[in-house]
Amino acid sequence: MIRWTHGLINRLVKLADIVLLVLATLATALWFGHPTLLQLGLLGLLGIVVHVQVLAATGCYRVERYRTDLPQVGDVALGLVAAAVAVAIAYHAFLVDPTSGIGWVPTWALVSFATLLLGRFVLVRWGVALADRHAVLVRHVAIVGSRARIAGALAGLQGPQADLFKVVGIFLDEEGADAPAAIGGVPVIGGADRLFGFVHHTPIDVIVVALPWESTSHINAMIERMHRVAADVIVPLDRDSFNPRFAEFAIVAGMPSLRVMYQPLRGSLGVLKRVEDIVVSALALALTAPILLVAALAIKLDSRGPVVFLQKRVGFNNKPFTIYKLRTYKVDPTNDGSLGTRRDDPGVTRVGSILRRLSIDELPQLVNVLRGEMSVVGPRPHVPNMQVSGRQYYDVVREYAARYRVKPGITGWGQINGMRGGIDTVEKAARGVMLDLHYIENWSIWFDIRIMFLTVVRGLAGRDVF
Repeated sequence: MIRWTHGLINRLVKLADIVLLVLATLATALWFGHPTLLQLGLLGLLGIVVHVQVLAATGCYRVERYRTDLPQVGDVALGLVAAAVAVAIAYHAFLVDPTSGIGWVPTWALVSFATLLLGRFVLVRWGVALADRHAVLVRHVAIVGSRARIAGALAGLQGPQADLFKVVGIFLDEEGADAPAAIGGVPVIGGADRLFGFVHHTPIDVIVVALPWESTSHINAMIERMHRVAADVIVPLDRDSFNPRFAEFAIVAGMPSLRVMYQPLRGSLGVLKRVEDIVVSALALALTAPILLVAALAIKLDSRGPVVFLQKRVGFNNKPFTIYKLRTYKVDPTNDGSLGTRRDDPGVTRVGSILRRLSIDELPQLVNVLRGEMSVVGPRPHVPNMQVSGRQYYDVVREYAARYRVKPGITGWGQINGMRGGIDTVEKAARGVMLDLHYIENWSIWFDIRIMFLTVVRGLAGRDVF
């Protein structure tokens, strides 16, 4: 009996794309009568390979993307643009008379686009709907372990994709007369040995080994016993004792290892990021120099004190540095910045209030960027003893320190997603850290460009900027 899985559905969609591209290529060739059969085969093969590889590399072959229209249109367009460029280069570079079929490539791209969309909206959508209706993608799960851990494993299976998993039985590592009949509504079949007979009449796709991570030898022994069952065997990680956010399997000096942290922006990525910072900050300083001069004069006329405000902040690898800002507060030696910014703060000057609302006070940080202490885009730097609800930020959010694995930034993913203004609650503090870690994990030059663009169009001013 065929077990329908996400991987099988994705391979069938990929096969459908290939077949439809072959049909589109033949239809275009019949229309134009050009090129020759050999050239047709080579061009079609090139287009198919590029289209499928681009979609596979960008993660477009996923069941969740087949259920809605817009992602599929974008996926098909993405693959075909790359394929059309490759086919056009090959067509005009290698054909004997490339001008004889000048419209062949755009016609091929349009026919292919229409054909692929028709296939996605009819065949693929119908197939996925049929699979959902008959629940053929639901994976049967068995949980083996201790009662103390099974409840947590059950709760973990109630996430966003809970409808794709069905827990059919629980098998206790320890048996006894007081064993419950069910846990969380799932029947307790018996001890771990009962699983091997259970799979004879009930298909099992996933076995969850729910044992304490402190008992590594016990977990390993249980995994060895599960070798007799043809199923995926997983061990849920205990987030209280081990954070898997950055974890991945790696071979280090020939030694199989679990790399629980990785160095972000290393090698060529770090060079690219630095080039971006120098170019953007130098250009921004040149363009905003008149604004800085006017702001400096206004600050000097409005209140006593220096124009530029200097303060210690925490930077890359938790190394402190001196940040430059235009002074927006009345001079107060007792204010160390640990309480953050408050709305309608009486310490803010009249000119300072305007500068803060327009984010002009942040412009001197471009000098920090040129000095290599900051980036244009990155997590915002905080003072060393930053507090949230009367507690140290480090104590409130466990993953807070991971923000400093990259250089802090003038703007960031958090700033354009509601993190401007004061951080006055634990919930907002935690959300800010999650946004910063999302940026670190998903960095790309295009991500930075997107953040800078959104900062200009919606992040420089607004209700939350004060």
